Amino acid sequence: MMTEQAKPLLVAGLPAGQILTGEDFEDRRRVWNGAVDRVPAEIVRPESVDDVAAAVRIGRRCGLPISVRGGGHDWTGRAIRPGGLVIDMGALRTVVVDGDVATVGGGATSDDVLGAAREHGMAAALGTVGSVGAVGLILGGGYGSLIGVTGLGVDNLLSAEVVLADGSIVVADPEHEPDLFWALRGGGGNFGVVTSIRIRLYPIPEVTAGMVAFNRTEGPQVLRNLARLHESLDDALDVMFGAMHTADGSVLFTNPLWAGSAETGPAQIDRVRALGTPVLDDVARRPVADLVCALSESFPAGVHYRLGTRIVPGITEEFIDVFMACGDDMPDSCALNVHHAHGAALRVPTDATAHAYRQPHLVVEILGMWRNGDGSSEAAWVRACERRFDAVAEPGGWTNLMDPEDPRAQDAYGDNRSRLLATKERYDPDHVFAASALPR
Repeated sequence: MMTEQAKPLLVAGLPAGQILTGEDFEDRRRVWNGAVDRVPAEIVRPESVDDVAAAVRIGRRCGLPISVRGGGHDWTGRAIRPGGLVIDMGALRTVVVDGDVATVGGGATSDDVLGAAREHGMAAALGTVGSVGAVGLILGGGYGSLIGVTGLGVDNLLSAEVVLADGSIVVADPEHEPDLFWALRGGGGNFGVVTSIRIRLYPIPEVTAGMVAFNRTEGPQVLRNLARLHESLDDALDVMFGAMHTADGSVLFTNPLWAGSAETGPAQIDRVRALGTPVLDDVARRPVADLVCALSESFPAGVHYRLGTRIVPGITEEFIDVFMACGDDMPDSCALNVHHAHGAALRVPTDATAHAYRQPHLVVEILGMWRNGDGSSEAAWVRACERRFDAVAEPGGWTNLMDPEDPRAQDAYGDNRSRLLATKERYDPDHVFAASALPR
C-alpha cells in the first residue's frame, strides 16, 4: 500500500515532470537502509544545476526543510526529512573522464565512477561498496582500499559545483571560494547542494585482491602479526580486516589489496597469508571496478541496518581484547569491518582539509543487519560494541557513519572545528543543510 503523499507545492515553480508522484515518489523516499521509513512533503528530480537552484529557492520560500538524496546509501535517513523537500539527484549521474580527471554528477555512485574510469584504464579513490553515492562518500572523507597510494577521497577532490542556500551557484576550488572548498573536504554536504565534482584518477585498472580468512580461534595471534605487518607496510598494500560468520564457522577475515605490479603481487599477499593458517583464500588479479561492485551484494538495499563507528590509534592488546569480545556475542547477520589509514593519507597536513584524522589510525565499522524481526538483538550488539571500543577509541569518529545527533561530532574535527563552524555560518547561516554530523 502506497504512502499518502502531501499535495504538491512546487508545480508552479518547476517542470511537472521533475516532481515525483505515485510509484516514483514511493520508490525514491526509500533509501538503502530498509529500517528508514520517512515521508517527505515533496521529492523533486532536477535535470540541471539551474533546476537544483530553483528547487532550493522554492523550497525555502515554502518553508520546507531541505535534504539531498544522492546515491541513497543512507543508514540514518538524513536524505529524507519528514515533511520536507527532497532534492533527488538521480537524474544527474553522468561521469565524464578526461585524462586523469573525472567530472562526476551529484547522483553518481561509486560503480558509475569506476565503470567510466575503467574504460580509460583508470581508477578513483573511492570506497569498498559500489552502490554508495560517490559525492557523499568523498565529501565525508572517503576511506577505500587504494588509500595508501591515493590518499582519502577528500585528497583527490579538485573542485565542486555547489548550489548555496540562497540559490546562487558557485564553483569551489583552491583559487575560488577556498574556505568552502576546504570545508567540503570532510565537512560533507552541510554547506549547499553539491551538483558535481571533479576528482583525480589513477592508472590502476587492476589490483591483486580478494579475501584471506582465518579461524576465529587464531584471531588474537593473527591480529598481533597484522600489527607487526603494519610497521613495514608498503603504500600499495592495503589490508582491511574484520570478523563475520560463514557457513563453516566464525572467521577473522582480511581483504588484502596490492595496487602495485602484477609480478610483485603474490609475494605481498603471501605476507598476509603468513599471519596465520588460512581457512579461506580467494585472491586473484581483478579490476578495481569489479571489487567494489561485488561488495554491494553483501550489503543489499532494503535490509535493515544499524551502524556504529569508532576511530582507534592501532592494533594494541587492548584493541584485540575489545575486538574479540565483540565477536563473542556477534549475531549471525552482523559483522565488524576495519579500515587502516596509512601511506598517502597520512602525508597530508591536519589542517589542509576539514577531515582532521591524519595520524595512523583504524576506522572500525560495526555493522548490524537483519531482515526479519525488530532488530533489537542486532541493535543492542552494535551499542554494546560501541561502548567496548570507547575504551580504546580516539575522540570523535568518522562522520559518514555517525548519526547527525551523535555528541561525538563535537570532537570529530579536532583543531579544525572553529574554522569549520565559521565557514558554516558564512555559507549557510540559516542552517538549511544538515547532511552529516557537525559540531555545535
